[in-house]
Amino acid sequence: MKRNARWTRWSLVAVVASTVTLSSAAAAQTFGSPLTFGIVEWNTPTSPIGVRAEGVYHKFGEKGENYPSMIAGLVNLVWNFPMTQPYTVRPYLIGGAGIYDERCDGCPSQTKAGLNGGGGITIPLTGFSTFVEARFHIVFDSNTSQSNSTFVPISVGIHFR
Repeated sequence: MKRNARWTRWSLVAVVASTVTLSSAAAAQTFGSPLTFGIVEWNTPTSPIGVRAEGVYHKFGEKGENYPSMIAGLVNLVWNFPMTQPYTVRPYLIGGAGIYDERCDGCPSQTKAGLNGGGGITIPLTGFSTFVEARFHIVFDSNTSQSNSTFVPISVGIHFR
């Protein structure tokens, strides 16, 4: 079978989000403002599973205060619930792993591994689609005296296909 553009789809994504921290160590930093600076997603119409690679910047706390920030590189699998066309809303599950670089003013940078998982819905529109998703992130701390970092970004975005 000859492979053509109908059988594979790449999309770029723009995202706006808000983050709620769940770690006891970060209890004072209740809300953050993440900026997703690069998402590339690949899937095929014949399979419900796709792959998403993304880079994310999270700043926890208010501007000008000494709250931590985080840069992450993530690779996720996206499972779209099989549905027949036409559909107005398509739910999906997402999960994967990544590398998280935690920073704060006056602190050394710490690179750690982490996992994430969650779900969302996609709403198809003409030429693009919108989505809303929430994901739970856990960043593992190698220091046993500290707890792992956990947070939940709630994202709204646009898929450009």
